[in-house]
Amino acid sequence: MKKTLIAALLAFSGAAALAAPTALAFDADNTAWLFSKPAAGSFVDEYTFEVPFAQSGFSGSFTTSLNGSRDIDFSSIYVTNGSTTLYNFVQTSTDATGSEQWTLSNAALSAGTTYHLFLAGTSAVAGTAYVGELSAVAAVPEPGTWAMALAGLAAVGVLARRRQH
Repeated sequence: MKKTLIAALLAFSGAAALAAPTALAFDADNTAWLFSKPAAGSFVDEYTFEVPFAQSGFSGSFTTSLNGSRDIDFSSIYVTNGSTTLYNFVQTSTDATGSEQWTLSNAALSAGTTYHLFLAGTSAVAGTAYVGELSAVAAVPEPGTWAMALAGLAAVGVLARRRQH
């Protein structure tokens, strides 16, 4: 019993304390910007956000620039609803091009849900930074939805005309 308790305490004391997530807000252009300088070593940054539309097309990108020994390498970037991973960002360029970039396009998110964005990786030295952008756009109705709306308006017009005669 004592050994189990001691092992649990040692494991807990050695575990990195997770900071409270940072809340993001979308501006008037429906964009949220991130900028962070993680400490040297492994890191996991967590952000929370809600999209501003009932049905949103969601996209994002994160970039780091290789500058001598100042380097951040992401191992994963993903969005969850708090319990389930919904979307994973895809690495689109590496340090070989001078900057590492990860992107996500055309994800569908709903308003009224708090989403969590996680960025995991390693920072070569303190003071190295990454920058990111999240964007939300209102979903465009499908052609069938437009057709039904126009048919409904036509029916209302026909009924209104009948009542006039």
